[in-house]
Amino acid sequence: MKLTLFRYFLIFTSLVVVFFAAKYAIANLSYLKVDSYLERWQVNKEVKQAELDDALESTNTMLSLHGHFPHYLNVAAKVYEWQAYAHRSDSSIQQTSLQKALSYYQKSTQLREHWPLTWIFMANVKANLSEFDDDFYFYINQAIKYGPYAHEVNLQVAKLQLLYWGKLPKLPTKIGLEHIKRALLNNRTRIGLLNYARDLERSALVCTVARLNKIESALQNYTCR
Repeated sequence: MKLTLFRYFLIFTSLVVVFFAAKYAIANLSYLKVDSYLERWQVNKEVKQAELDDALESTNTMLSLHGHFPHYLNVAAKVYEWQAYAHRSDSSIQQTSLQKALSYYQKSTQLREHWPLTWIFMANVKANLSEFDDDFYFYINQAIKYGPYAHEVNLQVAKLQLLYWGKLPKLPTKIGLEHIKRALLNNRTRIGLLNYARDLERSALVCTVARLNKIESALQNYTCR
């Protein structure tokens, strides 16, 4: 009798393991599809509606199967940010999409508070919503707190400082300039920041930071010559 019960227990346990393994495998396949779209959009800066619809469907599948995984929530938020980008001529869809993205990021921080990139992503969404409120500054401060030298945090804070130069009273200029310096010192972010500054016609500011800190790798770039 005991042996029979033990066998039933093993069968039940095996079925549970198989169920969850299959569940997470399907979620991961959906994630891989969504991630491939995100990479393509990042390179091409073009979002086709059919791709967006497919990505949203895969996002829903991914979250329905594994909706408490912070990385999946961040990926879902990125999809809605791209939906906002694709519908930037329609303020209603754009605003709704950005709010949806923000809600996913917020849920992600509840599950993984110490991940700095989620905080800076939320700050960017707030900026795109033109909401420079206390939450906006809180998100920036959290990103800096948990990732003071994370290259993506440095780059995004630097970009916010450049884009809204003189318009962010609660983001001290000293902090913004420090992150510009850190982004220039990092091989992974230097060129991106220099190109961004040139597009904004803020090259003089960035190059001045490079000169004051003797960042030769930045000064040798044609943007600062």
